[in-house]
Amino acid sequence: MKKKLIAAFLSVTVTLTLSLSGCGKSAAPASSTADSVAAATTESTEGVVSDEKSSDSISIRVSDDPLNINPLYVTDLNSFTIMQSLYAPYFEIVDGSVYYGNGLLQSVTANDDSTEFTLVLKDNLKWHDGEPITADDIVFSSNVVLDEEQAVPYSTYLLDSEGNPGEVSKKDDSTAVINFKVPNTGFLGSLSQLYCIPEHIYKDVKNIGESELNYEPVGSGPYKFVSYNSGQTYTVERFDDYFDTPSNIKTINFKIIKDTNTAIAALQSGDLDAMSISGVDHDTVAGINTVTINNYNSGNVDAIGFNQLNENLAKPEVRQAIAYALNKEELIQFAYTSLDFAQPAYSILTPNTLYYDDSLTKYDNDVQKAKELLSEAGVSKLDLKLLYSTSSDVNENTAVYIQSKLAEVGIIVTLDPEEDSVYKNLIQKENNSDYDLVLQKYELGAEPSLYADIISAGSRSNYSHVNDAELDALWDKGLSISDPVERDKVYKDIQKLINDKQYIYPIDYTNGFFVLSNNYTGFDDFLLQTIYYDYSKLNHN
Repeated sequence: MKKKLIAAFLSVTVTLTLSLSGCGKSAAPASSTADSVAAATTESTEGVVSDEKSSDSISIRVSDDPLNINPLYVTDLNSFTIMQSLYAPYFEIVDGSVYYGNGLLQSVTANDDSTEFTLVLKDNLKWHDGEPITADDIVFSSNVVLDEEQAVPYSTYLLDSEGNPGEVSKKDDSTAVINFKVPNTGFLGSLSQLYCIPEHIYKDVKNIGESELNYEPVGSGPYKFVSYNSGQTYTVERFDDYFDTPSNIKTINFKIIKDTNTAIAALQSGDLDAMSISGVDHDTVAGINTVTINNYNSGNVDAIGFNQLNENLAKPEVRQAIAYALNKEELIQFAYTSLDFAQPAYSILTPNTLYYDDSLTKYDNDVQKAKELLSEAGVSKLDLKLLYSTSSDVNENTAVYIQSKLAEVGIIVTLDPEEDSVYKNLIQKENNSDYDLVLQKYELGAEPSLYADIISAGSRSNYSHVNDAELDALWDKGLSISDPVERDKVYKDIQKLINDKQYIYPIDYTNGFFVLSNNYTGFDDFLLQTIYYDYSKLNHN
């Protein structure tokens, strides 16, 4: 597949986001979580939080140190969460439409065949050091993305379906034009995931991703960098020359709290104002009456990847057998404690994704069928290693359930829990056969072509090492056509092919929960979509 990382949306308008993982690394069940919180604090949860902290600030939890704040190199949730306060995107896609509110552009238009895109900046934009943001920055940033030596992980976002790079030029100080050799109906989706970096800061820097300049970023967003203390806090301050209405919150302290129990205790005592939680911690946090739990459609999918570098897992009958050996509803109950927190998933696409197919064959909950398929495949004994990140207690619960259920059909599963940083290195290692099964999460938005990222030859998140020429051809076809009827057929064919061959086993579609102190408002405007935040919309009461 020539274009290995694809992003797009609605025929010619659009929505990646990174494979993301939620909260903390505690593996304790909900009851012990409550005990830990009670033991960690004697503060009362009555009334409002302490007034000792400045009303000009808010503290938001991240579960680990950021890896890289430069928006062209962000590949983890913690970095992404912080980065969004510092950099403005070109635009966002919200509810299926282009949203310019928190973006640098005032318009982006395509010609009739989607080979040319004109980008017009808003007036009087400034970088945090006061320098103007111009079309030169767009051209520079685009060329950095395309420069192989700069190794930007999103480099294919500026390629068309045949692998041709877009040609970026400046029309005037506020206008840039991007041309492609063939129609690129998915480009708006790709562009919504890219960011602009300042040419005057990074010009002539040979390895931008590793540059020390990234430690004190000069951004374009509603907040500017103040300080970073590893393992403790990352602090940003309101940028008063921001192009949109500034927040009335002057300072954001991103508190680095790795353990979920500790974070919940800090939330209860008033030392923390906001955090994301999983369904496992929902009931515990619901008992804190100084906060509100905001529910939303996370767009997140939990899944099992089958590493096809294992010759047994390269057989579709074996992958189907594993799917039949599991019971999705039972798995969700075990992992999340309730079906209120996640729903069974059968397609790799989410129900709100364009061209989602809910009529796929359900490989689920048939132990006898699983045994028959293993016999047909000539597999009588199978030992598999299951890799997963310890960043979420849900992962631990899921892994234990899988181990137990697969034992019923004669498959021995060895659990391989790893710290999140180690886990990420392992899954991104080229041709890694050190694991057989892998728990993964992805959130890819409403445009189906984005999902090529997890199942196409050579793509960044193809942890199952799937290599299927027929599938790759379908992904390319879906990206290059604009007729909705034709696109519908292509993506239905893609879902059916992936499901029938069980290239990946979607477990569930999860609900999102963002906890916010009652001292703050603005969540509905703050959450643009799934994990995309507009920090300028948060307000102190």
